[in-house]
Amino acid sequence: MSINTAATGNSFFDIKMGTAGAFFLGAIVFAVNYAHGWQLALVAASKQGLYTFIIGGVMTKMTENIAIRIGQRRKALLMAVLIPTLLTSLLTFGMHSLKGTPEPFISTLPTFVFAPVGFYGWALRKRKQFDSLKTADLTN
Repeated sequence: MSINTAATGNSFFDIKMGTAGAFFLGAIVFAVNYAHGWQLALVAASKQGLYTFIIGGVMTKMTENIAIRIGQRRKALLMAVLIPTLLTSLLTFGMHSLKGTPEPFISTLPTFVFAPVGFYGWALRKRKQFDSLKTADLTN
């Protein structure tokens, strides 16, 4: 098994992180839009939940892949946070701008606030795992 495969497993999607993000951000978007009625809040939360499951799972893997594939650690962590955060924020705003979300900008703010923190923590964790695997591989 190569170091990259051991560190990333599935290269394209993280089901556990997608699911966790879907429930977390879906609940926040429901609360943000609740003043417009539970039906509209449920539509917005459902869109956010489904979107976060799919895109969040993909972006988490993107974060992980960038964090271990760029040689310089600081640059790897910076890119592993910036690229997925910008993509996720733009896609989230676009999704909420479609008909059905009463507060698209406010519904996007949780993603813009929590995504960098989550991506940084995940990138740091995966980079540490990768570095320790690389060190162990060199000593064997």
